[in-house]
Amino acid sequence: MRVVIDTNLLITYLISHHDPMATIIDHHLARGDFVMLSSPELLAELDRALSYPRLHQFYDEDTRRRFVALIAQLAEMQDLPDEIPAISRDPDDDKFIACAIAGRADFLVSGDQDLLTLERVGDVRIITARELLEILAVL
Repeated sequence: MRVVIDTNLLITYLISHHDPMATIIDHHLARGDFVMLSSPELLAELDRALSYPRLHQFYDEDTRRRFVALIAQLAEMQDLPDEIPAISRDPDDDKFIACAIAGRADFLVSGDQDLLTLERVGDVRIITARELLEILAVL
């Protein structure tokens, strides 16, 4: 199973370490139940978002750098096309769809309604973290 995880869910995981993301990352990803996909563009967004001053209360600079490096190490990296098609009503979300398509993902996991309302793009289902956890539970 191949999965793209939205930046906001990765940030939630780093900050709170609560389910469903804690079980998805700490148990299922660590066990190899799925392949996480990313791209240089998604990693840059993660790094940029983790640099927001309002989040500094949750982790230090070293933790931010190590977390981005860990995601880069754990993920199978995808090259995105030079021209990313406009699909989502929020253009910033199109890079997640492009990564999922380029990486032949089964799922794009997000809490973002701009993505979730699409439900599916091509062969990629767009689901919540809780839905992914339910799918992983039957493996």
